Formats: sequence, C-alpha cells, structure tokens
Amino acid sequence: MTQLLEPPKEGKLKFALSDFEWLSEQGFFNDWHVELLNGEIFVKGQQGFRHAQAIREINQQFVIALQSKAYASSQCPMVLINPPPDFVEPDLALLHLPKEQYAQRDVTNTDAYLVIEVSDSTLVRDQNEKLEAYARNYLPEYWIYNLNANWLEVYRQPNGKTYDVIQKFTIGQVVAPLEFPDVLVQWWV
Repeated sequence: MTQLLEPPKEGKLKFALSDFEWLSEQGFFNDWHVELLNGEIFVKGQQGFRHAQAIREINQQFVIALQSKAYASSQCPMVLINPPPDFVEPDLALLHLPKEQYAQRDVTNTDAYLVIEVSDSTLVRDQNEKLEAYARNYLPEYWIYNLNANWLEVYRQPNGKTYDVIQKFTIGQVVAPLEFPDVLVQWWV
C-alpha cells in the first residue's frame, strides 16, 4: 500500500483505490456516502425528496420492464477499473445477469449496460469528472436526470474521453436504453 496521508507540498491530496478501500474498512467514512474520482474523495450530500423519488420511480420502471433481461441496481458501489481506478455509487445502474454474481465480487464498469445519475447539487461533477470517468471506462451509456433544468441528458458512444452522442430529452419525451430499445422510460416525476 502507498504511504497514507503524505501531505502534499501544495494542492490536493490524491488517493489510490487501495488507500480509499483501507480508509473505508477502518471506518474512516462512517456512514458517509463517498466516491473516489481521479484520486480525489468526494462526499455526496443528503438527498432531497425529489431526488429520492426520481430514483425510486425510474428504478421501479426498470425492475418491472427488465425482470429477466437485466438487474436494476440503485445506489450500490461500482469500481471503474481503467486507470486511475475510481469508486462510484451511481444512483441507478442496469447490470448484466445473473444478479447473484454480485454477492461474490465488486460490480465493475464491465458489468453495466447503463448508469444513471439523478443530479441537482452534484450536477457539475456529474457532467465533468463522472462523465469523464464513465467514458474512460467505456460505459456504453450514461444518463443524467438534471433536476435543476428538468431534462434528461443522454450520453452514448464513449470514446475514452467523452461521449460522441449527446441528446437532451424534455418532459413528455420517453427514452429507451440502447441495449433494451423496447423499454420506454418516463424519466420525469
């Protein structure tokens, strides 16, 4: 393991995934919801009612529509393996089956068809650091439900740095995941 908490001469502290996992195992984060993005630790804030309801509503649609096709997972850890490794907790993820495999190992980017973030106070991070991390890990599809603007941002075709296809959907427009074109999602609440 790298030396822990070596003070920088100036600037930010950077952490390796192993350091982050060690801190977590030692109880350093207690009940905090934290993520590691590009070596930096971010604390996720408290969810508002609208944020939580959006997650429940979208998750419920996927659970019903994809029972035997994919595993709808909400707010569970995911390790993004391409350097530098990241540790994120997306609001929703559609994962490959069988779901029992995730009881034995970490969920990684290679397991996901789609990742969704419901975003208000974290919008800038979701549109920048998280988007770059997901694109660097070639997640095929990334959605941001922008609660501030009340639209859905859909990112497809990762190129390793960003996504080549970006679409915005407004209230009333339904969208389907690339992998499941017959599953139309009403994303607004």
